[in-house]
Amino acid sequence: MTVLFEQYSSPSKLMLWLLIFLIAVGVGSFARAQESDAGKSAYLLNCAACHGAEAKGDGILNSVLKVPAPDLTLVARRNDGVFPIAAVTEIIDGRTFIAAHGNREMPIWGFDVMTRNRISIIVDYLNRIQVK
Repeated sequence: MTVLFEQYSSPSKLMLWLLIFLIAVGVGSFARAQESDAGKSAYLLNCAACHGAEAKGDGILNSVLKVPAPDLTLVARRNDGVFPIAAVTEIIDGRTFIAAHGNREMPIWGFDVMTRNRISIIVDYLNRIQVK
């Protein structure tokens, strides 16, 4: 065992290698975190079946809906160039009734903290994908 650590005989060399290792792990973790998009992931899990993976209103369940799902990338354009964050949040969580949703085919989310956070990150994602 002592042979294995002979090259690190001084504490400063061991600390240097430990620092290099921690930096490498940290940089890799940071890169993976930048690649992930929690809003997009939540959207894909909760909304894409009806609204489509690209939010264009072409989800796999769209054909069985009473009223076709809208293109969610055009919400701001349909609202004079402004994305209505509060209104979209209230539509998703069910506080605002939309006749096109019929008998609430969209999931009713509830109001617990985790759900509110998930709705917020979905609304943020939708805001970011608006067609300019």
